[in-house]
Amino acid sequence: MEPHTPDSEIRPPLIVPRPEHTLSRKNVSVEALKVLYRLHHAGYKAYLVGGSVRDLLLGKQPKDFDIATDARPGEIRKLFRNSRIIGRRFRLVQVFFRGGKIVEVSTFRCRSEFDDTSETPVDARHNTFGTPAEDAQRRDLTINGLFYNIADFSLVDYVGGLEDLRRGIIRVIGDPAVRFVRDPMRMLRVLRHAARTGFAIEPRAWEELTAKPHLIRLCAPARIRDELLRDFKSGAARPFFELMFKSGLFYAILPHWQGRLGEQGEKRLLDLFSRIDLLTRHERPVSETLFWAALLIPFLEKEVMPENLKDVREFFREKGREALGPIEFPRQRGDEVAQTLALAVTIASFLKEERPIPARTTRLSAFPEAYRLYQLTEAPEEELLQIFSDAEVQLPPAAVRRRRPRRRRFKKKGRRLPRPQ
Repeated sequence: MEPHTPDSEIRPPLIVPRPEHTLSRKNVSVEALKVLYRLHHAGYKAYLVGGSVRDLLLGKQPKDFDIATDARPGEIRKLFRNSRIIGRRFRLVQVFFRGGKIVEVSTFRCRSEFDDTSETPVDARHNTFGTPAEDAQRRDLTINGLFYNIADFSLVDYVGGLEDLRRGIIRVIGDPAVRFVRDPMRMLRVLRHAARTGFAIEPRAWEELTAKPHLIRLCAPARIRDELLRDFKSGAARPFFELMFKSGLFYAILPHWQGRLGEQGEKRLLDLFSRIDLLTRHERPVSETLFWAALLIPFLEKEVMPENLKDVREFFREKGREALGPIEFPRQRGDEVAQTLALAVTIASFLKEERPIPARTTRLSAFPEAYRLYQLTEAPEEELLQIFSDAEVQLPPAAVRRRRPRRRRFKKKGRRLPRPQ
């Protein structure tokens, strides 16, 4: 396979007219169509871009629709009164609609100073806006570099993304060795889209990824944490973690887990997120706290825990900091996860010994999440969808030890003395 054309020699686009592709406007949100048509009627280019085009061509319904145009942010803002400009270095416009719906519109960008191959530094102030071809070249993967032109309903492909979609290949735009060094987060995105689509990763990209997983540590820890959370919620977390283990990225991000999980621990983590994927795909509520607690379970299972609930909570807090410290886990979220884990252990000890849970325990604020965590790990998989379909936690009547009502004390009635005059 020949390498992709460098940025300086951008090839003419492949234009696929409407009768020759399957993307239909009826699958595009009404809000996105309104934005596309208003830009088009105002004389600007208006393209549907990125993951929404990819998903529509794969027969999936996108969650978000992003739009790119040659209009500048100020010009976009004048067309849409219900909008605002956000961002510093790369400004884009958010257009607001009823029901909390938001459509993001960006101006075509040219090559970033981080992607410049020349020795002369590029001034970002003069390197923000560009052409559709340059905008396509700066994207991460070929399957994410496709455009849908609202002017004639055609597909525009500058990077060979349509062919890669047809063949089921995840390919980095440009040289993977260069692209991964300039932004190591692209390695995570390669695994993400391979997990979600089931596509094969192009050999050159896989070789670079497995040879340099340590590069991911150059990214901001908070950015890595936020990217991982997206994969927890994707419905394809299990295949994502499988690729993370195979590539070495998992232990590059979380070095304290190296040699601790083993084959059994990795299988345990994969099984837990297989259950979470089942719930996510069927739109069952799974909180962020539950995601992180499930991730920590294989790390903590071999530990000898204290008996007291307060000591167990502090134990989980310290171990959670050790496990998730490299990604700068927020303290408040860490406390919530520790409380949930500690209470889940307490619940499990009561139920496994067939003792009812004290009523005071069920009134704790962390109890609903802790009980859901217990159900996630212990309930039969075929019952999970029914269990998580209820908005509130449903406990069996026999599982709770009711508190005895207090005896009412009556004061002896006595004769009142008359008030002094």
